[in-house]
Amino acid sequence: MQSLRSTITAGVFALGFALAGPATADTLAPLPQPTPMPSFKIPGINGSSGSDADLRNKVTIIRFWASW
Repeated sequence: MQSLRSTITAGVFALGFALAGPATADTLAPLPQPTPMPSFKIPGINGSSGSDADLRNKVTIIRFWASW
């Protein structure tokens, strides 16, 4: 039963892709142009401060989170 369900699901997806047709330049939306990050300053734990200028030309991961 599980095998039959998987086969039917795969067939439905294949049919959907076949009917959708290939993506062309006419059907794809243009990508938005990147904009520079706005300047910022952030306080550090020990009273120091940091800014975006300290991070220029460095690989940086900024993690945003919320507790709600």
